[in-house]
Amino acid sequence: MANNTDYVKVLWELTYSDVALSSSILIIIGCIVGILGNGSVIICYFFRIQERGERYFIPVLAVVDLVACLTSSIFYVMDNAFFLNYPYDLMCRILIFLQLLVPGTSASLLVIISVQRYLLVCKPHGPRMTLRWKRIAIVVVCLFTLAYTAPVLVISGIKTSNETFQNHTIQITICKFSTAEITAKIRAYIVFFLLLTIASILITISLFILVLKRIKLSFLGKFRSGRNASKHRNTPPNTDSTKDIELDKCEGKTHGTQMQKQSSTLGVGLDTNKPVNTLKKEDSERTRKEKATRRITIMFFVIIVAYVLSYIPSLIIFIVVYTLKDFNYISVSRETTFVITYLSRSVFLNHIVNPFVYSYFDPNFRKELRKLFACVNK
Repeated sequence: MANNTDYVKVLWELTYSDVALSSSILIIIGCIVGILGNGSVIICYFFRIQERGERYFIPVLAVVDLVACLTSSIFYVMDNAFFLNYPYDLMCRILIFLQLLVPGTSASLLVIISVQRYLLVCKPHGPRMTLRWKRIAIVVVCLFTLAYTAPVLVISGIKTSNETFQNHTIQITICKFSTAEITAKIRAYIVFFLLLTIASILITISLFILVLKRIKLSFLGKFRSGRNASKHRNTPPNTDSTKDIELDKCEGKTHGTQMQKQSSTLGVGLDTNKPVNTLKKEDSERTRKEKATRRITIMFFVIIVAYVLSYIPSLIIFIVVYTLKDFNYISVSRETTFVITYLSRSVFLNHIVNPFVYSYFDPNFRKELRKLFACVNK
């Protein structure tokens, strides 16, 4: 028994000890950053920013990211510390379940956000996602994610096996997504889970490509109209313009008298009583709202890009580990273990970066964040 323990320790030191230490340090740092960032987002958007409107899903997504920072950190640190001798089967099942449930909820929320932005930008005169439907969508997302991740509580757990290392048989206990042999039902569930994940990514990207195309066309149209207007203003006057001005002066009184008679006769017409400043104010307000919509749409696009880039490596590693027959970490080198470990946990970054994206694109959040820091410093 002592000899067996010694060789397990040798395997740990040769293959995984450095990777586990560096990974645990980075995970703890990321957890602290994620808690502070997402906690600030929750406080600012829930309690300090009164008009959320298009930002409705931001604090909800921040709550999910905050929970993910906590659950993922515990799962990764436990896996690092007890990689070859995981002690608790129930803890393994619960942590793997949460590891799928929380990121899955986050991904599903991004699909809902993509649909909401698509309706707002591409179908401005069509149906809108009202507050009631937003709340219903959140409930449906949570229940749906819970339903398709619940089977993990049954198939996951710790698995003890005898492996050969340096011509000696050693016993290792690992926390795994599936402890049983890959049967037809388990294979079907894994395929369903992978297809659902890929479909979620494709739907989110497709909708936002349409949204960005619409924003680009709108922006180019306004740019061209503005450029044509500036050209028209800079065009030199014609030689006959002075004559036209003189004629306008002569005919102005008669024309004005006729217009007054027509307006008094008809009793309707243009709203001549509306001040020019009011019209300019309405135009500037409309322009401000359009710019805010465009800015928030681009902000969500950056969040989705970060989600896709962080999720794809984890998905690839998951497919490799559970499709290659007889895969184990004993047969791979330290460098391969390093690559597999860090790529499989890249999805953790998605829950950390979102507060930085909010602070860059949303001036209201930056303003309230400064006030919050000022209150904390006092």
